[in-house]
Amino acid sequence: MTNIEKYIEEAVRWIREHQERFWAITGTTLLSFLFIALLIHHHETETSEAWMQLGGVQSQLAQGKMEDARKSLSSWETRFQRSDAASYANFIKADLAYRTSDYVQAGQIYGEVSASGQPEVVRPLALSAQVSCEEAAGRLAEAQKLAQSFLDKYPDHYLAAPMYMTQARLAELSGNAAAAVTIYDRFTLLFPQTPWSTLAKNRSQTLSKK
Repeated sequence: MTNIEKYIEEAVRWIREHQERFWAITGTTLLSFLFIALLIHHHETETSEAWMQLGGVQSQLAQGKMEDARKSLSSWETRFQRSDAASYANFIKADLAYRTSDYVQAGQIYGEVSASGQPEVVRPLALSAQVSCEEAAGRLAEAQKLAQSFLDKYPDHYLAAPMYMTQARLAELSGNAAAAVTIYDRFTLLFPQTPWSTLAKNRSQTLSKK
């Protein structure tokens, strides 16, 4: 296991232990948090031109300089696409697409990372973000399919509980109140002490009365 893999696993473990702080953080926001932390750590542990340049791209993105970030990322890819920073670069690329409302492209990139990203701990994060992209694009059926795929593959992941809530919301948006009620009820059974338990109970009761 590389130092990067160890660090990401440590970050993921910390988030899991403090997951209630992250209930409101979904999709690209959580990914940005984790990988910014990774970038800072990498700067502290070793000098890497690839990582340093990605830091510049991230800074441009944070400042809303979308076109500059796009050009810088394109230049980065020609030199460092095979480096150990490649997965993070793909996340930035997807985030750039997401922020410019190109949800289809963002979803495609996240889909690639969820299938083969390295280290493997980034894959469920990418799949979670892909669900967000598909929902934002209005592709509810695809978002539902991906949400179920996440729960099938990663039932014990710290994002599983929020994913159930996403799945229930998608069922509501799709006009399937019965399915939403089933998911909300399952959520309250599986996660009775979570911050969203009351919301799940209330939504289930409201939908059941219709």
